[in-house]
Amino acid sequence: MRIYTTEQYMKSNKNIHISKCGKEHCMAGDSLHTHDFIEIVYVLSGEMEHEIDGCSYRTSHGDMLFMNYGCRHAFTSAADYTYVNILFSPEVMADAVITAQNAFSVLSLSAFNEMRAAQDFGCIRFFGKERDEIEGLILSMLEEYEKKQTSWQTVLGNLLTNLIIKMLRKTELGLSGTEMNGIWQSLSDYIDRNIDANLTLSALAEKCFYNPSYFSRVFKEKFGVSLTEHVTRRRLSYAVALLSESELSVDEICERTGFRDKSTLYHAFSRYLGTTPGEYRRGK
Repeated sequence: MRIYTTEQYMKSNKNIHISKCGKEHCMAGDSLHTHDFIEIVYVLSGEMEHEIDGCSYRTSHGDMLFMNYGCRHAFTSAADYTYVNILFSPEVMADAVITAQNAFSVLSLSAFNEMRAAQDFGCIRFFGKERDEIEGLILSMLEEYEKKQTSWQTVLGNLLTNLIIKMLRKTELGLSGTEMNGIWQSLSDYIDRNIDANLTLSALAEKCFYNPSYFSRVFKEKFGVSLTEHVTRRRLSYAVALLSESELSVDEICERTGFRDKSTLYHAFSRYLGTTPGEYRRGK
């Protein structure tokens, strides 16, 4: 799988790259690739079939795809097409647009790629006057990038911020209360599926561009406990199941459940269950 990096498209003093592409000069064509930057694809004409982390999106004129860094992406088309490709660093997103008001829409767009498929998150469809407005904004960005007139980077940055805000507004308007709750449930499911991974506050906040302290506050408001507490309880629950249902050693259970060492595992058992892993297993 091909890997594209920021250095290939953005110099040290620039954090945005824009290009208009067609079938004859696409960046990656139908080859699966990934990248360490954020990518927005806006379809100007034709139809394209995109695969993002194993999920398929059929897109046409007016459709926009948001692809977070680290996602796996490929696309195909049986006919001619044109699209605008906007690449930018995650810092642009974090610095420009994250507010308390758009928290849910940011999370639905960008939090974790595998969360998005069921609700078609990450694909935004524009029609009529709204499509004309978005398309005019994107073509203005392309013109600024190509002409590079005085203060073009400042103008381009402002246009990108405007584009992202409009994307978030469109996403938020399409989210019902049930879907908003579903986003946070998807986050909880993600934690369960990746219980042995790095689930620190800073690591999870970074994935969806939140300030860690803000992410911590929003998480606690939603789940009633801190992220650290939630993760510890989920890891402990998994450890208890493994003690009851397997012959794995404590060291193996510690590794599978994401506890950083046996001391941390023993502390969790003592705090929540008043026992040790060995005593719990013998009691069963």
